Amino acid sequence: MKQYLLFFILSVQSFAQVPAPAYNPMTAPGASGINYFSHTLFWQNPGGVIFNECYFSTDSVLVANLDPSARILNGHPSTVYNSLDVNALEENTKYFWRIVEYNSSGSTPSPVWYFTTVPYPIFLHEFTFNNDWDGWTFKGPLGIQNWFWSNSALAGSFPGEIIFKWDPVFWGDSYIMSPEIHSPVGSGINISFKFYEDWWADTVNVGCAITTDNGLNWNTIWELKATGNVGPDNVSKNIIAEGNFHLGFFYKGNSDNIDLFIIDDVIIQTPLSPPLPPSLLIAEASDEDLKVNLSWNAGNGPSVSGYYIERKNGLPNDTSSYVFIGQTDASTLSFSDETVEMNKIYTYRILTLSGPFSSHYGNEATAYVPEFVPVELVSFSANVEMNNVRLNWVTSTETNNRGFEIQRRNNDGKWKIEDGKFIRQSVNEDGWDVISFVEGKGTTTEQQFYSYIDENLSAGKYQYRLKQMDFDGTYEYSNIVEVEINQPLEFSLSQNYPNPFNPTTKIKYTIPQDERGETKNVRLIIYDVLGNEVAILVNEEKQPGVYEVEFDAGNLSSGIYVYKLIAAGFHLSKKMVVLK
Repeated sequence: MKQYLLFFILSVQSFAQVPAPAYNPMTAPGASGINYFSHTLFWQNPGGVIFNECYFSTDSVLVANLDPSARILNGHPSTVYNSLDVNALEENTKYFWRIVEYNSSGSTPSPVWYFTTVPYPIFLHEFTFNNDWDGWTFKGPLGIQNWFWSNSALAGSFPGEIIFKWDPVFWGDSYIMSPEIHSPVGSGINISFKFYEDWWADTVNVGCAITTDNGLNWNTIWELKATGNVGPDNVSKNIIAEGNFHLGFFYKGNSDNIDLFIIDDVIIQTPLSPPLPPSLLIAEASDEDLKVNLSWNAGNGPSVSGYYIERKNGLPNDTSSYVFIGQTDASTLSFSDETVEMNKIYTYRILTLSGPFSSHYGNEATAYVPEFVPVELVSFSANVEMNNVRLNWVTSTETNNRGFEIQRRNNDGKWKIEDGKFIRQSVNEDGWDVISFVEGKGTTTEQQFYSYIDENLSAGKYQYRLKQMDFDGTYEYSNIVEVEINQPLEFSLSQNYPNPFNPTTKIKYTIPQDERGETKNVRLIIYDVLGNEVAILVNEEKQPGVYEVEFDAGNLSSGIYVYKLIAAGFHLSKKMVVLK
């Protein structure tokens, strides 16, 4: 017995599982624009977690190895966190972080995530080339061997400058490109430089240009088409920035036409008081609708007019490009992106619009739109039609929807006695009977309309509800709607419809409630014109109510027939015509 118990305990332990890792970090891998004064990290926890920890450092090794010196949050013994404030960070610094989830069986760390804080604003970029290239690079494929650094002063400044020469000879375009210049969209930028052009023959084409896509496309801001020596001279140009950019200088054409093109003292000035970007951008997929909700803290600057919102597909470090998706006014610090798709990841960023300028982008925030959105029931109603009840309902979205189980409860207070106990006359203990099932549409974001008719009901009150069921077995109930079918006040027999008919027609009749509330034997009989009985449609006990019966005259010949209702001494006849 002891061995059996020991085996049982060990078998239970062997199936125990540690928790799944934390997931869906809003400050996702590669995020930039993080405010170094303060920021909040968000993530999602798996089920069954009893406490968690956060490791955070500029040293990725400490975070990866879960070094205690990098632990900044410990929920032991029973606190589970899903967000954390991190303050007083360093500017232009990469930070690494991860979450460790604990349950009673052990722990699981998340992947190592990382982000970069914004650089301290630098508004004066100077390239004097006194000792080297100052970070400038060749942008080929042609003429990359024609650019070189020289300790000369031919452009009229101190020694040290960049020179393009004719040899080796090529025909085409050749560029050198600056490091990236961080500049807000709409900023007024001043670019100045010194140059000297040493001419040889024909027309010489040299110039200055900017690129916002790392040299794939260039926009010329100054160009010289010389037929003789020019300079040394100074150039100053004002432009409106389209965002971060690289500056470049070029030679175009046959390099054999020039001797030298010399560049020095390149200075790029941006506004001294740019507007501040918004901070703490939060992006969360809605639990109810197919959309992502954004919120942020206000930016700052003179005459703030609003905020410019961009989105890219995937995580911050993915190669997809940002696109404009919307704009708000200065007082609106939220936005709903309703153009998202299920089971997708999106990253967002926002900048402040202030007068003729705009800020740098604030922090990048990532939202994870789930694969499934719930079935959204817009309306559910019930209407009485004679002794029938028509149910109508509408959904705005459906995901994984198997369908709707229709349930009805008779609210007339009738019970039955079983084993000496009063029990409601219903299949279910709570009084709800399943009367039908309507197939759903699976997964769709288009509005869907449904209808069902509950036919031939007796007088009384009825309640209805829907049990929406997913393919995975989960379900949810709708609200309850209630209707009442009133008792007929008198016997009636309606004219059959259609009439004439071939081969079928329908006949409606009503049986009223009497003082005792008893059932009545009802007979509905078809006769030919000679009084011969040709069919008995009804011959049974009936509760008070409205009824409809279908008659098939497939075996009868064309002619006039009579149908008669007989119940509790009541007789009423009408004629109908079979036309074949």
